[in-house]
Amino acid sequence: MPLDLSGDTFLKKFWCAVIKTSSISSRNHFYKCLTLMTLAQQGKAIDEKLLNNYVNRELLTPTVEKITDLEDRLIRLLRNDQQKNTLCFHYNDLCVLNTIQVDLVPEKKDVIIRHVEYEVTSMKPADDSDGIQMFRISQTYIAYLHQQLNGIRVYLKSINEKNFKNAHDFANIEKTLQILGSDSTTIDRWATGPNDYWATIQIGLTDLPSEMNAISERINERYKRDDEVINDHFHLLIDLLQGYKDLCRRFEEALHNEQKAIQKANNQQRRSSTTTDTTPKNDNNLETIEKRNRHGLKFVQIETQVVYANLEAFVCILNNLGNTQCQGSSDLVNIWKSFASKVSQLGQNYINKFSIQKSTTIGLKK
Repeated sequence: MPLDLSGDTFLKKFWCAVIKTSSISSRNHFYKCLTLMTLAQQGKAIDEKLLNNYVNRELLTPTVEKITDLEDRLIRLLRNDQQKNTLCFHYNDLCVLNTIQVDLVPEKKDVIIRHVEYEVTSMKPADDSDGIQMFRISQTYIAYLHQQLNGIRVYLKSINEKNFKNAHDFANIEKTLQILGSDSTTIDRWATGPNDYWATIQIGLTDLPSEMNAISERINERYKRDDEVINDHFHLLIDLLQGYKDLCRRFEEALHNEQKAIQKANNQQRRSSTTTDTTPKNDNNLETIEKRNRHGLKFVQIETQVVYANLEAFVCILNNLGNTQCQGSSDLVNIWKSFASKVSQLGQNYINKFSIQKSTTIGLKK
């Protein structure tokens, strides 16, 4: 990475080491300066004696940036030189400085001498102090936080709604198992043949609905706990961020309106023929507006600090959600284990019954 030698200190050192006058007198001096720049980029000291090593040899060429970067740097250097009469601004640079809106003022009736008047409005806030800049930075970042946290809330609500649907589905499974377990339909041997599996396990299905009911209740309880966290805590945090967003919007509108009032007062003062009479009044109005802006900015600053203080609630919300998930998952694990044990027992009952029947059949044959 090339060393940045654009500072005034480096340039003065090169100049003093090679050129003793106020201007470059020969091409040789220019090439010597370039060689010293190259040596400085290599980490060597700026000393004219180093040039003695390049007698009758080709001088070094420094590493330079892109031409566009050099042009921008030259423009900035010329711009800082107050003695130059060159504008030294690109269009984008001018837009960064300010953007104005020019409107034609409607003609007034009963005016003998008509002339065209224009109202010029600056799109850039008049008060560009550090406080306003910090306000805009905070406004942008908190708006970003509002968007991200609101997205998390939407995802959590979607997950929780699915949990509620799951609880309802498990409740339906419970009812279906009860219907199957209590079904008294007689199935003929013509349909089953020697297989008694369904008739054996159907009796045991009546024990399974209790687990399904417990699963439905646990999921429903977790849904209610998560819904309480989302509605009571998360909604409160989002509402706080939304309120701050609305506050910033109103403050922006107030700044814009007061800026227009200041510009209008200045325009009227310039057009008035009795400027000396209106100046004290305008000065008082401007001072009142500035005080109001400072007071409003102070209020916004306090509200900004309130927002950051309440962001701690986000960690508490996540912690509560984690705890409810752990508790609910632990309860569900135990219930599912009991359910799996009963289902295994159904299969074991059929195996035992089949073994007894087989033993009885063998005994009868003997």
